[in-house]
Amino acid sequence: MGRNKEDDTAVITEIKRFATHDGPGIRTTVFVKGCPLRCKWCSNPETLNPHPEIYFIARKCKECGECLKVCPENAISMDKGHKIDRGKCTLCMRCVEACKNGAFQTVGIGMTPEDVAEKIAVDYPFYVHSGGGMTISGGEPLSQPDFTARLFEICHEKNISTVLDTSGYAKRSDVEQVLKHTDIVLLDLKHMSAREHKRWTGVSNRLILENAKLMAAMCEVRVSLPLVARINDSEENVREMVEFMLSLGIRDIDVEPLHKLGESKYEFLGLKSPFTDFQRITDERLDDIVRIIGSYGMKVTKGRMIP
Repeated sequence: MGRNKEDDTAVITEIKRFATHDGPGIRTTVFVKGCPLRCKWCSNPETLNPHPEIYFIARKCKECGECLKVCPENAISMDKGHKIDRGKCTLCMRCVEACKNGAFQTVGIGMTPEDVAEKIAVDYPFYVHSGGGMTISGGEPLSQPDFTARLFEICHEKNISTVLDTSGYAKRSDVEQVLKHTDIVLLDLKHMSAREHKRWTGVSNRLILENAKLMAAMCEVRVSLPLVARINDSEENVREMVEFMLSLGIRDIDVEPLHKLGESKYEFLGLKSPFTDFQRITDERLDDIVRIIGSYGMKVTKGRMIP
């Protein structure tokens, strides 16, 4: 029996061309929707839920009222501050179609691996000359194992390198399925304490650490440490993480200080921004952490970039 393409369709929020921080060379980064973690400082809230959603961008609204006319659930008002009653909204997207000013936008569209691969292949010459390829991110790509594995398989058939950007939180069988066609893993390690990891992300890190061992045994792994002041920047946590990495033969780490680039996305989704609750790490503290990591002979980068 042939493969049913609908089985591995994923909802994609963005296909970002000419990315230079998501793996070696010039890359195309594909962002999938759906994530089992709920990191309290998440910068991509539009990728948390697996289904399409609606952005409302107030500054683009001309208050013409066309959206009210087409909404079958009476979920829209003229109040720009509370435009959508998301409890009533059924995501029919009629407001998006009616708005001529782009104030309403659909976030996420269903695509097959073949659809995505076709778009990726357009930039093949750039991959060849820069040593680049494609990266899948999210959300959590391992929550879409059939889609991710098939997309990577197609890319390898086209001689396009593949990078998996992941939290590592997934069933072992799903990890193995995807790693068969993965060249490099960019693995986020957020905290070495299972209790603290669950406190700040909603899940324990035990499965993640087990999968890290599997990943290190199957392909090249580079760790990313998203640094949040007073959450995971203690010397104890940093040293424990580095020692864990070295035990697996992983010697590359990117330290990424908290940023607020996703703050507007919360507004567009009608959500409260979480960033007032967190502080960016100071430059002095960042230098201290880089020094600690470097003392182990690790290759450490501020921000995420593979030269």
